[in-house]
Amino acid sequence: MAHEQNALAEEALTLALGGADEARIRRMASFLLGQAGGSSSSVEALAAGLRDPDKGVRAGAMQALVACGQKGLSVLLAALRDPDWRVRYRAAEGLGRLGERRTVAPLIRALADEKDHVRYMAARALGQIADPAARAPLLPLLRDPNPPARKAAATALGQIGGAEAALEEALADEPSGAVRRALRDALGRP
Repeated sequence: MAHEQNALAEEALTLALGGADEARIRRMASFLLGQAGGSSSSVEALAAGLRDPDKGVRAGAMQALVACGQKGLSVLLAALRDPDWRVRYRAAEGLGRLGERRTVAPLIRALADEKDHVRYMAARALGQIADPAARAPLLPLLRDPNPPARKAAATALGQIGGAEAALEEALADEPSGAVRRALRDALGRP
């Protein structure tokens, strides 16, 4: 009986995520689906939630996929190749939260994304994972035209370590105060 009730509740949440008019209801549905553990149908609904027009729903779907663990991992990896940059952004964020070393290579590829938001989030994710394999691919991002992407690269390199010379060089001519602060932090300076 309890199993049938859980299945019915999951079906209702899946329908709410896919069809409720109010974004607030879709956000709640994604949160509750993530708490439910991630059956195949709920993971499918959460994958669709990554494409929702509301950024809060997209964020909720990403968090729920992270809560689903390994079941959510494959969805996030696939989403990193989505044509919509907003989906790729949330996918990179989720992969960083999962912290799996096997996501490093796809995240490194995302450092070359055409959209600066995705490059930024891929750098942040690589910093969270802190795998030394990401050190060299992050270095060019210190010269990215987008200051938040440069800041994320500096922070990630500080988390990974071993890039002090490149951080020093970037600090010498960095025009953005926020990026200079991140570079000093990465170097362990006040």
